[in-house]
Order: sequence, then structure tokens, then C-alpha cells
Amino acid sequence: MVHLKLTGKRVVKFLLVPGLVLLLLAGSVAGARPFSDVPDWAYQAVKKLVDGGYLELYEDGTFRGNNPADRYTLAMVVAKLLVNMGEGVAPASRDDLRLQRQLSNEFQNELVLLTIKDQELEKRLAKIEEERLILAEDQTLTTSGVKTLQEELTDLQREVGAIAAQILEEKRRVDDLDLQLTAVQETQAQQAKAIADLNEQLAKEKRTNRLLLVIIGVLGVAGIFLPGPGQ
Repeated sequence: MVHLKLTGKRVVKFLLVPGLVLLLLAGSVAGARPFSDVPDWAYQAVKKLVDGGYLELYEDGTFRGNNPADRYTLAMVVAKLLVNMGEGVAPASRDDLRLQRQLSNEFQNELVLLTIKDQELEKRLAKIEEERLILAEDQTLTTSGVKTLQEELTDLQREVGAIAAQILEEKRRVDDLDLQLTAVQETQAQQAKAIADLNEQLAKEKRTNRLLLVIIGVLGVAGIFLPGPGQ
């Protein structure tokens, strides 16, 4: 296995060669320049790499070519080049194939790590999707449970309202009974007083009658012993 150390000018060389090769094969591209920060000498190469999906622009549409590229970024570019060359999208010469082998050997570890990371990302995405489906199902069950509880709460409130109305009606009935009982008690008190007055009057009349009887008796006895008018 050939190991290359990509430092300094060799890094720039490995970055520019694939783009220049694609540029020579595809020819010049006419049109407006959307990359305001790319110099003229690198414009066509950068545009070709961006149009081919090998590199990406920043959100503001700039390329920012002075920013350093890490080995993972380079590995991504190499991987896409290898795929396109293998599928015949980008024809390669003998020198290109030799460079391809060198780049493949140089970035073998990064390509393997990227493949592993891609698989891990796919697993994580699958797990996230599974968890999302579970959460959606739980949310559906929770929504259904909340709806059921709301219906039960509404029924309970209705029952409580009916019970409260019954209690209020019963209270009114009890109040009416209290008023009736008070009236009956007052009537009984008045009747008891009237009876007491009658009993007292009856007692007085009895005493008077006894007194009259005594007087009559005395008078009767006196008449017996007193002489008549002719005696």
C-alpha cells in the first residue's frame, strides 16, 4: 500500500488535480459567475466541482477557498470521484487511474470511517424514525386517553350539577318543613295557653259553684230551725 503525506503544495495539488481533470474533460462552462470570492484562475475548477456535487458553497453563496479543508472533506471528494469514475460519469485516463489509486490508498482509513459513520447515521436515523413512530402512537393513545378523561369529567360535572340541584331542592323542602313545624308549634302553644286559660276558668267556676252550694246548704239548714211567719 502506498502512503502519501498530503502537506503544503501536495495538498493543493491533490485538491486541484481532480477538478482540473474534470474541467479539461468537460470543457469550459459559459454563464454568469455566482462565486464572487473565487479568483479567475480557479473559477472553472471550483464551479465544476460544485456543479458535480463534490464541494458545497456556504449559505451566503461564497466558496471561501482560504478556509482549510480537513481530511474527511477530502475523503468525501475522493469518494464521489471514485463513484463517478466507476460508473463512467467521469472518464479517466491512465494517469487519472494512477492518481485514483494513490488517493484511494491515502484516504483509505477516512473512507472506511466515513462508510462506518454513514452506516451508523443510517442506524440512528432508523432508530429515530422508530422512536418517532412510537411517540406518535403514544401521542395518539394519550390524545385518546385525554379525550376519554375529558368526556368522563364532563359526565361527572353533569352528575355533580344534578346532585347539587337535588340538594338545593331538598334544602328548600326542609326549609318549608321547618316553617310548617314552627307554625304548628306556635299553634300548639296557643292551644295549650287557651286550654290552660279554660282550665283556670273552669277551676274558678267550680270554686264558685261549691261556694254557692255551701251558701244554699247553710240557708237550707237555717230555714229548718227558724220559725215560720205564723209562729
